[in-house]
Amino acid sequence: MEGAGIVMERPVLIGICGGIGSGKSVVSRMLREMGYEVYDCDSEARRLMESSGEIKHRICTEISAEVTDGHSIPDRKLLGEIVFADEAKRQLLNSIVHGAVRADLQLWTASRTGNHAPIFVEAAVLAESGLAELCDAIWQVVTPTAERVARVIERDGCTAADAQRRIASQVREAELLKAHRSSIVEILNDADHSLLRQVTEGLDKLSIV
Repeated sequence: MEGAGIVMERPVLIGICGGIGSGKSVVSRMLREMGYEVYDCDSEARRLMESSGEIKHRICTEISAEVTDGHSIPDRKLLGEIVFADEAKRQLLNSIVHGAVRADLQLWTASRTGNHAPIFVEAAVLAESGLAELCDAIWQVVTPTAERVARVIERDGCTAADAQRRIASQVREAELLKAHRSSIVEILNDADHSLLRQVTEGLDKLSIV
């Protein structure tokens, strides 16, 4: 019987990106409620950071011994404050974590081979991490800066200056995304546009609604 050599196609992988406070997690939540699978790089990175002794060791020795004892990372808030205030350390942390996340995403995607519905990956730094190269298309959530600042302040309890510094730290990501402009669909998350309608239209263009 023939068929043993059939290669199952992997599902379409769509990247969801956007700067801090843009609302990309809201888009991901909508997709999950519709029944789609979304790989959340932020939560998966936290899982990998807790489970990988190598990652914790490198954070302890190369970034700050204050945020980890080598067994766990009890002070994530401090880690965030350190890397957002120091661009070199932010890039170092990203380089430590990105490789592990990329490998884990590839395993996750491969495990869904044969699925007909698209799958999604949410990442704040889709291009800088190299994950954009794995995506068939990219949905970029765009929000006015003033709204982003207000959201970050409300969510994290930080100052406006801290929020603006975090936003500014992601300028490199915006520049790198330009290389993928032909595959990017912008989703406007503001008071003048329906987020649900744009998500539905995006799915419709994939011919799977």
